[in-house]
Amino acid sequence: MSPIPSRCPRRTLPTSSVSISIARDMWSTLSSCDHPREVVGEQKACATSVESMHKFVVSALETNSLHAFSTSLDVPEEGIGSPSHIYKVLVVPAVTAHGANKDASNTVTCHSMSFPFALFYCHAVNQTRIYEVTLQKDEVSAAPAMPRMPVVVRALAVCHVNTSGFDPTLNYWVKLGLKPGQASVCHFLTRGDVLWTPALVA
Repeated sequence: MSPIPSRCPRRTLPTSSVSISIARDMWSTLSSCDHPREVVGEQKACATSVESMHKFVVSALETNSLHAFSTSLDVPEEGIGSPSHIYKVLVVPAVTAHGANKDASNTVTCHSMSFPFALFYCHAVNQTRIYEVTLQKDEVSAAPAMPRMPVVVRALAVCHVNTSGFDPTLNYWVKLGLKPGQASVCHFLTRGDVLWTPALVA
């Protein structure tokens, strides 16, 4: 599957309607799809439809029996890491609903990308643990001009257990003074992202 299939509709936007930040986001998306950063053992593709997403997930996980998870819609659109919102962690249970394995397992994450039409950057970096994190908003830190958001939100987080094949020049390794393989890498999923797991049969 090519990163952005030639049959995909190409849309021309008026120059005046595209801000510099949007243009940069689109360029970043194209760069990720055409020249993705390599991680040893990682499978990746850019999907332009639910059908192509499903096809890649089935191929990567080698099963048609799947379950999809997504972050709650009460999570801010800009994500948990936004400086406009500060949270404290209340509960971090491993996801076991719908047969998902609480132990490290194979998963595929599809990230919604900035583009004029639906585009998902899907990748499988295994093994992965999944958590549904309950967070409470710090009301004291909330900016007065911001619209009121739910005090308690639930967000999906994934932890990549085996990081030995990760790029050692990535910023988080440098900041932490660690090397790939010395620690797991965990991150939250934003709204619009989809996490796929094999649906285990009891």
